[in-house]
Amino acid sequence: MILDPPRRRRALGRLLWPILIVLVAILGLVVSAVGEERRLELAYLGEIRAQAADISTTAVAFHDVALRLSEVDRTEFLAVIEALKSELGEGMALVEGEVPTESLTPVRALYRQALLAWETGVTGYAAAVLTAADDPGNLTVVDRMAAALAEIRAGDQLYLDLVAALQAGDLPEPVAPLPEVVLSPGQGNLVTLSVIFIDAARSPQARLALRPGLAVSQIVSAPMWEIDPTDQAVVPATESIVFSVVVSNIGNVVSDAETLVLTLTGGPDQIRLEAPIDPLRPNEQVTVEFESLTVRPGEVYEVIVKLVITGDDSNPDDNQLRVQFTINDT
Repeated sequence: MILDPPRRRRALGRLLWPILIVLVAILGLVVSAVGEERRLELAYLGEIRAQAADISTTAVAFHDVALRLSEVDRTEFLAVIEALKSELGEGMALVEGEVPTESLTPVRALYRQALLAWETGVTGYAAAVLTAADDPGNLTVVDRMAAALAEIRAGDQLYLDLVAALQAGDLPEPVAPLPEVVLSPGQGNLVTLSVIFIDAARSPQARLALRPGLAVSQIVSAPMWEIDPTDQAVVPATESIVFSVVVSNIGNVVSDAETLVLTLTGGPDQIRLEAPIDPLRPNEQVTVEFESLTVRPGEVYEVIVKLVITGDDSNPDDNQLRVQFTINDT
C-alpha cells in the first residue's frame, strides 16, 4: 500500500485554494452582473409604468373636453391637448434612448409605436376640432377627424399588445403591472363619431372659434354712488361727476381697436363722450376715465356706456351697461 506523503497533500491543497477563490470571484461577478441587469430592467419598466399612469390620468381630462366640445372654451381645450402631448413627449424621450438590456428591445419597440400613434392621433384630433370651429365651411375636417381617431385607437391597441406581452412572460416582468390606458374619446363607427365631434365644435354655443370678446365689465362714479333700499343708485351731493369704465377682452384672440361711447341724459342737454379702446389681449382689461361732467343736485340722470364694435365679437349682449342714478340735494 502506497500512501500519499503529507508534503504532497499539502502542496495540492495550496494549489486548489487559489483556484477555488478565483471560481468564487467569477461566480460573484456573474451573479452581480445578473443582479445589475435585473435592477436596470426593473427601473426601465418602472419608468414606463409611471409614464403610462400619467398618460392615463391626462386621458381622463381629454375625454372630458371631448364630451364638452359644444361648451368648452379654446383655452381649456388647448391646455388639455398640450398637457397630453407633453406626457407623450416624455415617453418619446425615453424610447429614443438606449435600452439597458437587449431583452427590453421589444418592450421599447411596442411602447414607441403606441406613443407615435397616440401623438399623431391627438395632434390630428386637435387640428380637426379647431379647423371646424374656425372654418365652418371646411369640408375635409370629418375625414381628418376620422383619420385621427383611427390613429388613437391604433395606439390603444399597441399598448394592449405591450401589456399582454409582459403578462405572457416572454419579456422581463415588471414588479407591478402596467396601468390601463385608453386615449380613444369614444367608441363606435369612426365616421359617425367624427361627425358628432365636428358638429359639436361648430355648434352655435361653442366657444372654440378664434374671436375677440370685448365687454363693458364695470362702470363706477366719483363721487361713488350707493344703492338705496329701493335699489336706486344715489350719488352724494355734488355739482360734478367723473365716470370710469372697465373694458375687458373675454375672447381668445387680440381684439380690434374700437370706440367706447358714454352718454349722460337727465340734464338740460344730453352729453356724449367718446374714448378709443386700443387692442386688448385675451383676458386683458383697461380702465377708461372720462372727463368731469357738470350735474345738479336733486336731479335724476342715466349714464349709458356702449362699445361700438366694428370687427368680430363673441357676444354683443355684453357691450353695454346703463345705470340710472339720483344726485342728493343735501
